[in-house]
Amino acid sequence: MKLLFFLFGLIFAVEQEKPYLDNNRVPVEQILNDHSSAKFDYTYVSVCVNSTDETLLDIVYAKECKNAASRVALGKYSNQVNTTGWGILEIETFASHSYDVQAYGAGVAEGELTRLQIYYHYRNTIETMCNNHTLFCKRLYIYLQQNLDWMRSQVQANPPTDPFWRQVNLTFAQLTGIYDAYSKRNLTPEIGFDLHPIYMMQLAGDMFDLNKLLNKTADPMEYPEGGRCSGFVKLAPGNKDMFMAHVSMSSLSWMQRVLKIYKFGYDVNEVPGHIVTFSGYPGVLISTDDYTITSAGLTSIETTIAIFNQTLYTDKFMKPEGQVHCWIRSMISNLLSRTGKQWVDMFGRYNSGTYNNQWTVLDWKQFTPEKELPDKDVLWISEQTPGYYETRDMTWYLKKYTYFASYNIPFLPKVSEISGFDNKARQFAWFDWGGSPRARIFDRDHSKVTDIDSLTKLMRYNDYTHEEFARCKCTPNPYTGEGGISARGDLNTPGGTYEVESMGFRDHAGLDFKGTNYEMFKKMRFRAWGGPPYDPLPVFDWNHTNLTNVRHFGQPDVWNFTYVDLEWQLAAQVQLTPYDN
Repeated sequence: MKLLFFLFGLIFAVEQEKPYLDNNRVPVEQILNDHSSAKFDYTYVSVCVNSTDETLLDIVYAKECKNAASRVALGKYSNQVNTTGWGILEIETFASHSYDVQAYGAGVAEGELTRLQIYYHYRNTIETMCNNHTLFCKRLYIYLQQNLDWMRSQVQANPPTDPFWRQVNLTFAQLTGIYDAYSKRNLTPEIGFDLHPIYMMQLAGDMFDLNKLLNKTADPMEYPEGGRCSGFVKLAPGNKDMFMAHVSMSSLSWMQRVLKIYKFGYDVNEVPGHIVTFSGYPGVLISTDDYTITSAGLTSIETTIAIFNQTLYTDKFMKPEGQVHCWIRSMISNLLSRTGKQWVDMFGRYNSGTYNNQWTVLDWKQFTPEKELPDKDVLWISEQTPGYYETRDMTWYLKKYTYFASYNIPFLPKVSEISGFDNKARQFAWFDWGGSPRARIFDRDHSKVTDIDSLTKLMRYNDYTHEEFARCKCTPNPYTGEGGISARGDLNTPGGTYEVESMGFRDHAGLDFKGTNYEMFKKMRFRAWGGPPYDPLPVFDWNHTNLTNVRHFGQPDVWNFTYVDLEWQLAAQVQLTPYDN
């Protein structure tokens, strides 16, 4: 059956000495921050044009190709999953090759270096998605194939100079490269708009809403209508610094993680975001959390908006033709946008009604330490539902309150109404913008953030048994582990009674922390902490949890890691001043 081939057709494969030191010298690692990623060893691969057949690429485990001019891409990978909770991946492509070949080569390097992690991530998240859901998967297969066919037709119909559709094409070139290298196929730079499990990995966020549109039987443990993420922007006292942070919250099966930098050899005038750094997942081209820094001087994050208005899940608002899924639109917006307004405007094109989020986009170019912020264009948000999309400049809010927090509740009144949040908020403060537990904690504690360490502490905060805003009319305990900036739904009482389903025991927790300040941003760096929050809460341990039947292939058992301060080996130049009009 073609469906089964689509789902299960991958072939899986798994598989220094100290330099001489003078008396007045010390090893580099002794003077590095103990948390710096620069101390890790890396594996290198070069993707090279074949010496006898220029239509083929070869993979060489070296920093260079025999013929330097033949090098299409360089990949570097350090698997630190068992020491930090993260893999670290760096991909660079070279301008002497066409954009299509560069994108494909970037995918090849990633597919080769992270094959084992891709395999684990597939097993944890995709392998069983059609178990007991055969009819749903048939509907999904038809829908996705129609969408892929339509996008292919648009790439062919639009001129190659069209920036949006050119980037759609390059996105699928990169995805094809990952799939070909992972599957150990011949490496012929081609662009496939094909259904395969690695394509399904890209759709992780979009599937929240495709599941509802196509009537997948709901699993409260898998897809609760709760908070998926926490986002935060903060001005330091006196505008001496600025911070942007994010916590991703999801199933604990999603803790196979990779920190990435892509550096494409594209013309910076055509692709201002040709360098992106982000927290992500094996084989996935976008963050999905989302937390992305671009060389155009932007950082984009999102928190998901649940859709309670089920009448939106119809072919009036969601259809396979005329729409582009969220993961592609976010990638293109990061690559092509120079400003926050450009980002939110571009993202709104071809609204698919999937992965409905509040996006927050910060333009660091508008910030100068110890100077007053401009009155506009520092901070933009967008909010989406099926059939509706709205943007707003929130610079005024950041200037007035010195922070902006995002916590899975729409800010814009019309989005709140359309999505059904306003009705929910009248029943429970849990769904009220400004009144939910995370909203109240952010409002109370944002002033404590003065540096990267205090930012880290706030975003990892969860002390739900002592936190007044985590209290609920629940039994047997009057509080919920979902009542922190970073959730611990796994610590709630199995079989307990909770006011709202998403307050209860479930496979849901904060998976990480990512945060940056102005100095780190200037090198496209950020701090990353893998795993659910602990201290004062217990460390998450797969051997001592009430969760059962949650896949976690390739994960450490005990998540007692500390943070990593990223130090990219690649030079990452970022735009620091506003672009000329």
